[in-house]
Parts: sequence; structure tokens; C-alpha cells
Amino acid sequence: MIVYTIIIGISFIALFVIGRNILHGLNSRNWPIAEGKVVHSGVQAHQSMDDEGDISTTYGASIEYAFNVSGQEIQGTRRSFTDMRTNSVRRAEQILARYPQGSSVTVYHHPDKPSLSVLEPGVQWWIYALMIIVLGLLVFGVVGAFRLIG
Repeated sequence: MIVYTIIIGISFIALFVIGRNILHGLNSRNWPIAEGKVVHSGVQAHQSMDDEGDISTTYGASIEYAFNVSGQEIQGTRRSFTDMRTNSVRRAEQILARYPQGSSVTVYHHPDKPSLSVLEPGVQWWIYALMIIVLGLLVFGVVGAFRLIG
């Protein structure tokens, strides 16, 4: 029973996070825009170790930008609401090639909370696939728990 409870709990948390990112991503297409400037652009490596002691490295495109809203300078780091790390440094570099340090960028920002900003509005298709997978896990957990109870 504890395994099903854990699956259900993790599924709910994941659905909340994914759902929030989808909503922000979809809404961001209609947010106000501001001109900004990339103040930092670089590959960020993240290493992790599995249970057997093997180390794996993933890479992310680290982008920091600055923009002004109503005379207030704001810093942002979000490229998209569906941004993920990759196991390819080349892929991270390809993303960064679009955002070299010092370049001008269009920043989409939330109308009431400008610190919530993004360079690429909308969402990518795979986020919906991920949501379906998590929903499947939730159903699996609920059905498994009910089978044990009943």
C-alpha cells in the first residue's frame, strides 16, 4: 500500500508542477513584451551519481538577461517554461548560440508580476506527453491502492 501511496503523491506533485508550467507557457504568448539584453550566457554542467557510483553529466543553457518595466530593471533567467537539461553539450551550445552575451532579446513578462518572465513563450509538445505519462502513473497508483483495499 505504501508504494501506491508514494506513486499517487509524486504524481500529484508532478501534475501540479507540469500544469503550472503549461498554464504559464500558454499565457505567456499574450504577455506584454520588453526589450532586454543578455548579460550572461554559458553552458551549465550538472553531475550526479547513481546508486552504483557511476557519474553522469547533463548540460543546460544558462542565460541571464535584464530588462526594464516601468523604469525598474529586472533580471531573468527563464528561457522557456518547458526547458530541460540535455546529455549533449552540443545541444546546450546550439541553444546558447541564439542568445550570445550582449545580444538584444525580446522578453515576455507577466503583466502583474514582471519578474515572471520568459524568452520563448508557449510550450513544447513533449510537455503534454509527459503529463499523459504522469496521469498514467496516477491511475496506476489509484487502481493499485483500491485493489489492495477492496
